[in-house]
Amino acid sequence: MLSAIELELAQLLRRAERTTAAGRAQSVRAGGPSTGTLDRSAYLLLHDLLVNGAENVNTLADHLGLDASTVTRQVLALEKAGHARRTRDPADGRAVLVEATPRGLEDLAHHREMRSELYAEVLAGWSRLDRALLGELLERLNDDLDAYKRRGHGAAD
Repeated sequence: MLSAIELELAQLLRRAERTTAAGRAQSVRAGGPSTGTLDRSAYLLLHDLLVNGAENVNTLADHLGLDASTVTRQVLALEKAGHARRTRDPADGRAVLVEATPRGLEDLAHHREMRSELYAEVLAGWSRLDRALLGELLERLNDDLDAYKRRGHGAAD
């Protein structure tokens, strides 16, 4: 049973990446904006900033289960794309916060809308109960993967 789970997860990750790439290509062919081209790291960082507001790199790294140096590189890419900016912490002028720009939040919203449409189509034949169960089980799997990493297993990023 575990070998089947491992294989299906590998297939899921490959197919998810394939549909993301296809969605980006379709958006460009349709003459759509460059929005919707967020890679996974940009998507997750912007989502965290949307939910939690401006944060320092160490807090972002903790939330995402990544090394601070990895998040710093990702933040630099977000800044270059105009999706985020670094500002001084008003409570401590020595500290730096990362915040999403309006363009970053707009691109995040567009990306989420595109992904929601994709999964609405993919899961159209699923019952509401099956969709809810899938969401619950994926959340549980992600929580357990995070707990596994906190116990000292797995790579840093």
